[in-house]
Amino acid sequence: MSHGLLEILRYFLLALIWLFFVYAARIVLVEVRRSRTERGATEGAPGGPPGQAAGASGRARSVPAAPERGGALRLRIVEPEERRGTAFELGGEITLGRSPGCAVSLEGDAFASSVHARVFRRDGETWLEDLGSTNGTFVNGERVATPVRLRRGDTLKVGHTLLEVGR
Repeated sequence: MSHGLLEILRYFLLALIWLFFVYAARIVLVEVRRSRTERGATEGAPGGPPGQAAGASGRARSVPAAPERGGALRLRIVEPEERRGTAFELGGEITLGRSPGCAVSLEGDAFASSVHARVFRRDGETWLEDLGSTNGTFVNGERVATPVRLRRGDTLKVGHTLLEVGR
């Protein structure tokens, strides 16, 4: 091998090592931000320990989109068109994201994170929390920085998916 090619390979390896460190630092910052949010939520009224799920499975049940009087809140997909009307009952704690393990799976949404946000109930109220997603979570057009109380009629934007809170 020529000396010039070895020099190029050396710089390429150095760049890869720096990219690895930048990626690792980003992951650490996201986790620190998430733990601060969870700690603040635990100290305040709405939060609670992050692993505290209401049901054994913690999964939302897909239900028909027909309206119901009273009862638990539901999330209904408004966009994309092909999933419009799909509804999920909000139980104790559910997650939204691309991961198949999420209760509300947004598999086709490339702008949603693997585990993007969570919806949980505390003291009879329903709350939404962003879990350090890259593109953010929006409630009624406003980006979520801390847990936000959800009410009937609120709209959620997770990636390119638009959801509506209803009964």
